[in-house]
Amino acid sequence: MYAPVLTFGRHILNQIETGITKEWLETNGLGSYAMGTILGANTRRYHGLFVSTTAPSLRRSVLVNRVEESVLINGRKMDCSCQEYPGSISPHGYLTLESFTYDPIPRWTISIDDLKIEKKFFLRTGEDTAVLIYKHLMGPAVKLILRPFFSCRDHDALSRQDNRFQNAIHFEENLIHCAVPGQPNFFTAVVTEPSVAKGNFKIYSEGYWYNNLLYAQEEEEAEFQEDIYSPCLILAELSPGQEIALVFSKEKQSAIHIAPWLEHELFLRKEILKDFPLQSPLAQRCALAADQFLIQTPQGTRMITGYPAQADSMRDSMISLPGITLATGRIEEAKSLLNDGSKLILDGLLPRRFYTNGTGSLSHYLEMDTPLWFIYAIQKYWEATKDLNTVKELKKSIEKILEAYQKGILLSDLPFQTEIKMDAEGLVYGMSHRHPLTWMNGRVKEWLSTPRKGKPVEVQALWYNALQFYAEISLKIDGTDHDYSNLARKTRENFNHLFWNSQTNYLYDVIDGNSREGSIRPNALYAISLPYEILDPDKFKPVMEGAWKHLYTSLGLRTLSPGEPHFHPLHKGDEKTRISAAHNGTVQPFLLGPFLTAYFKTYGREQKNKEQATHLLTPFVAHLSDAGLGSISEMFDGNSPHTPRGSIADSKAVAEILRVIKEEGLEI
Repeated sequence: MYAPVLTFGRHILNQIETGITKEWLETNGLGSYAMGTILGANTRRYHGLFVSTTAPSLRRSVLVNRVEESVLINGRKMDCSCQEYPGSISPHGYLTLESFTYDPIPRWTISIDDLKIEKKFFLRTGEDTAVLIYKHLMGPAVKLILRPFFSCRDHDALSRQDNRFQNAIHFEENLIHCAVPGQPNFFTAVVTEPSVAKGNFKIYSEGYWYNNLLYAQEEEEAEFQEDIYSPCLILAELSPGQEIALVFSKEKQSAIHIAPWLEHELFLRKEILKDFPLQSPLAQRCALAADQFLIQTPQGTRMITGYPAQADSMRDSMISLPGITLATGRIEEAKSLLNDGSKLILDGLLPRRFYTNGTGSLSHYLEMDTPLWFIYAIQKYWEATKDLNTVKELKKSIEKILEAYQKGILLSDLPFQTEIKMDAEGLVYGMSHRHPLTWMNGRVKEWLSTPRKGKPVEVQALWYNALQFYAEISLKIDGTDHDYSNLARKTRENFNHLFWNSQTNYLYDVIDGNSREGSIRPNALYAISLPYEILDPDKFKPVMEGAWKHLYTSLGLRTLSPGEPHFHPLHKGDEKTRISAAHNGTVQPFLLGPFLTAYFKTYGREQKNKEQATHLLTPFVAHLSDAGLGSISEMFDGNSPHTPRGSIADSKAVAEILRVIKEEGLEI
């Protein structure tokens, strides 16, 4: 059973302004991906039909940018693709698009008079291979002209015309070999079905540079134009029922069989939902999206934070683990992430990424909340599985973290001093002169958009939750809580005494000595939403009312109240402006997770409250067709119309919505 099909017709496809904002994504379970707009025009440097990833660093290379298509029909040439250049769109092939469907792979129908050609695309799961298929559905016989565009550059870079393709392209029958120095070698195969005679296509070696492709999504960057090389032109004759495919691959292929490959890929997509317990459309779409974030590397399971630009993040992996793995029944992947994370603990801290550039340097370990999110992920694993053997093994890792925080972690050998420690009040303090220590980690060089030096509110909530969980499993395993319940009680008492802001009926966001940061932010919700709540129950309702009044939007929670003087709602402009907005006003959809969990804890789980929560999630059903098709964006502007920003597919957003739907039994 598939989730609901996403489909668009001419009213979207034939209007450049709307169609170019909708993006599809294909992944292969190894970290490689393909991505583009439904019109075929690329609007980001990250767009491409074949973007290959190398483990363990997850370094990516854009190998194949796109394919330009046209047909010769009744003596005239008709373009079927498009791309933006400075001041123009050329060609205007989007006007030939009749439909686009995502079900679960992207499919296009090209329609010219009585001619219809179907185009399908997919990546092979577990293999660095992309397949682009053209099938003649109806109408007269035509000549199909295909011109592949190669980028062969690093993921974040942009290229200009140069000589790197000299001596890098080699033709062999139906193969085009590409070996650009410093980039992965790959080949392009032209493949025909048996019904198409071999002599009905030909590859013409016509190397040509296309200059100044414009990437509209990046016009605020210093560079947003690129030159792309096309090594050849492919001419194929197609009659009704015949098809031709381009296969881009790094793999050695003994044989290529397009039809069985496609059938197998569709089978694998169905398998994702086969045993998925939730039948609601939003949950099923999120389950398919969740699969795109989990990848297998030689080092084990990893989780991509977001597409297209982000790799793996230890913090985001732990926040996302309950939704991406546990809610979807992928217990082994959850266990793998936890076990591999436990091996990377150094002085009680965890690195920013599973891959730490091959070093154990503490400069990669500067996050005060990540170890506590790690403990939370173990806790959620325990709730979901009751797997005592695994929790016993991970208990030692929890001990290392808790003991290190109590003892204090001083990183004085770095160019900038960093300190993380539990103070005399049982609360956790963090300080770094040049590095953000929490999830609100915006930074440009040495400038921090949200420094949050001191005792951040959500860190205290995570700390208390970790203490209580350790006491719980210690009682289960050892028969004693090792006095952690008493420490947790002290932490809770001091938190409620110090963090309550009676002027706003809300919690302070950060306390640093006598300084109190009273900005209304969503971090306070974790004092309610975590399994062990640090906040006194009589304060739940005013916190929820404050979050509802100041932070809630239909697509998530603002990172800062609009009433604050440093509220920046628009994630646009230069780098510093965008970084500042990211945690000072933009809407973060993943925060709807703790908001809804806190909502149920505050108001109860009666049916009327479940119906209310369903209404709050409904806008995401429409969003699945808005930006990154079938997934949820990383953030939105803080003010209406809440334009999607950042990654088009965000692991935390998908995870938290899945988690809440599963835990609360919501039907949407």
